[in-house]
Amino acid sequence: MSALILVVLLVVLLSISVPIAFSIGLLALAGLMLAGVDNPTIAAQRMFAGMNSYGLLALPLFILAGNILVAGGVIQRLIDFADVIVGRIRGGLAQVNVLANLMMAGVSGSATADTAALGAVMLPTMKARGYSVEFASALTVSGAIMAPILPPSLIMVIYAIPTKLSIGAMFFAGIMPALLIALLLMIYVAYACRNHPMPTTAAPTPRILLQATIKALPVLVAPIIIVGGVRGGIFTATEAAAVLCGYAFLLCVVGYRAVSFARLGQVFRESALTSATVMIIVATSNLFAWYLAMENVPNATRDLFQMMTDNPIVFLLLVNLFLLFVGAFVDTVPAILIFVPILQPTAVQFGIDPIHFAIVVIVNLMIGLNTPPVGTNLLVISSIGGKSMGQITRALMPFYVVKIIALIIITYVPAVSLWLPRMAGLIN
Repeated sequence: MSALILVVLLVVLLSISVPIAFSIGLLALAGLMLAGVDNPTIAAQRMFAGMNSYGLLALPLFILAGNILVAGGVIQRLIDFADVIVGRIRGGLAQVNVLANLMMAGVSGSATADTAALGAVMLPTMKARGYSVEFASALTVSGAIMAPILPPSLIMVIYAIPTKLSIGAMFFAGIMPALLIALLLMIYVAYACRNHPMPTTAAPTPRILLQATIKALPVLVAPIIIVGGVRGGIFTATEAAAVLCGYAFLLCVVGYRAVSFARLGQVFRESALTSATVMIIVATSNLFAWYLAMENVPNATRDLFQMMTDNPIVFLLLVNLFLLFVGAFVDTVPAILIFVPILQPTAVQFGIDPIHFAIVVIVNLMIGLNTPPVGTNLLVISSIGGKSMGQITRALMPFYVVKIIALIIITYVPAVSLWLPRMAGLIN
């Protein structure tokens, strides 16, 4: 009966547009009251405990570093570099979109940020070269899902908090899946653009190639610093976030001189607001997760899955279907903080490596970002391109097939996720 009351309460709160962070918090408080826990001090302590984590220090730092790099105009440098590499082939600008998304993923760590930043540049450019806005929008949001999979990933930092997993191991585990998604997208783009007119511009000279490489190289070095530093034991993933902030400042403010101190103040303000929003969600989600644990929901969920099947292959299929559904309605951060404490222990019971399972969960929820009715990335690209979510969703249909193929490979070939962290000695 109490579960039904909570479900009704959640539906009511979301229907009247209560922010998801407050909806989760109110839901947790209502559940605690129904369970007879009416001491507000306990709720405050649990919320603070959810934010009191050394690993979470990386979150605002990665957000700040990404915002400084975006404000410093790195997007155009990456697009120019990708354009020189593949822009002169048939459908080349669409391939540029994929490559730019891949390179930008190693800078921002946020799918929504990539969608907004690259969409504003790529959509008008692709439209001018004969691509439909719907196709350009669908391609941009499909490529943007690589950002939380490739390091530095904000979502991986958040995922590591309730699970106590190594952020460094997760960073390495995301590299091959992100490259797989990029490869499959480029293969589909080559097929979809097979009849697109060839570019009329001349092939780049070695001098142009060298200039574009020199301009983009300092930006491309940023993710290498993170991965190399963590792998070499020079710094932890949290310390890597601080290093990336310093590097972004030196590059964009001192080196490129593309960010004035007035603009830098705005970047700090935007980063603080974003960090505060995420931290509120982390706090209320931790309270809700504590309530679920108190009500023995994780164990009940494990028993339910084990009653349905004892086969890990079937379990992963059920989890994929569940998360694809959840991702269409719930944003990534609350989905992770609510469902991962339930699903992760169950996956371990089925003998699934927790790092591998983490990547499976993240890829599922990234696909959800592009899936209506909520689809945060769809909302962003719709406002940029001036097309309805329905129009973009229709153009997304073949891209869903590509992403589902990638998801199946990542789910059932654990080596795609685990090979690199094992080679790096981060997991056994």
